[in-house]
Amino acid sequence: MTDTVEAQPQAGTAQEATPAVVEAEKFDAEYVKSLRKESAQYRTQAKELAAKVATYEAAQLSETERLQRQAQDAAAEAQAARDELKRARYDAALAGAAAKAGVDPGLLTRLVEPEYDAEGKPVNVGAAVAAVLEAYPQLKPQAQTGNATNPGRVAKLTMEEIKKMTPEQVNARWDEVQAAMKAGR
Repeated sequence: MTDTVEAQPQAGTAQEATPAVVEAEKFDAEYVKSLRKESAQYRTQAKELAAKVATYEAAQLSETERLQRQAQDAAAEAQAARDELKRARYDAALAGAAAKAGVDPGLLTRLVEPEYDAEGKPVNVGAAVAAVLEAYPQLKPQAQTGNATNPGRVAKLTMEEIKKMTPEQVNARWDEVQAAMKAGR
């Protein structure tokens, strides 16, 4: 009998068949070193590419955030411009209504509550001004009793005052003298 044992396939587990296969596939040391070096290169490349992808994604994310911030700022500026236009339209309408009523628009801006339609245009300004003037009649313009260069006289002449006047004074105030004579004062 001989002492050599041949590797015979047996109906067993995979571990029992592996030693025979491993012995058949032996590689020399140089080939294994080259495979390990190539594998290390691929791992290094994969790490570098993963870092580049992360950098790119971070740049894209920050770019996206920057654009979102710009969009928010633009929306806020547009809203401020719409509000300013809305207020300017209201001020113009109020000034027109105040001019028709003969009232200072500066007084009315504090007393009239603005109302707007769906498009942001002022509505009911004339009615609001009329309501304010009804509630505060002292805001209505008062009739002038003379002009600025010749203010109206407040005192009425009596007959005794007329008798004491000189002819020049009577001539200067002739309209008042006639009114006093008709009234019989």
